Amino acid sequence: MNAWDLTLLHQINTAWSSPVLDWLMPALSAIEAWLPLIIVAALIAAWRGGRRTRIMLLCAGIAIALGDGVVSNTLKKTIGRVRPRDARADVIVRDLGTASPAFMRLFEKPVVKPSEPNGATHGKSFPSSHTVNMFAVATVIACFRRRAGMLMYLLAAAVGCSRVYCGAHWPSDIPPSMAIGVLVGLGVVGLARRIFQKV
Repeated sequence: MNAWDLTLLHQINTAWSSPVLDWLMPALSAIEAWLPLIIVAALIAAWRGGRRTRIMLLCAGIAIALGDGVVSNTLKKTIGRVRPRDARADVIVRDLGTASPAFMRLFEKPVVKPSEPNGATHGKSFPSSHTVNMFAVATVIACFRRRAGMLMYLLAAAVGCSRVYCGAHWPSDIPPSMAIGVLVGLGVVGLARRIFQKV
């Protein structure tokens, strides 16, 4: 582990903490809690938007499936990097409280506790699937709707930071994950354009 990686981890995970961030960062990381709203927004966009919007949503879905199910999954299994919270006892673990349905977790008191490494692992650290997926979607949106894409890039960057704040990823996991997401998004859009041009 590089010294700068550990220093930056402690800075983000510990020194820059606050009660507001203790809720906000886990909330950004909890994609499943936002899933109902995301689905509703996508359905409204598909209904109200034109053909271009529907193609954009299709590309975004393919980018997530490819980025998460193929690229991230393969790299995680191949590299096998352990998460900070599973490797060190000086990391603060943050998460939303438990509730059902998952959306209600946003209204629960966040869980903030020191890590307790015991040899067990809770997933692998590299790459950050959250970051890959968010940057893939942001890239797809930017290719179709530039202004909306720029806002999505800001949200994607915040999600990437939240993964370090919550103790789930090392800082050095995030920039490569961003790049992977951008490449996946560009690849999907490029392929879609070729297919639709031929059609």
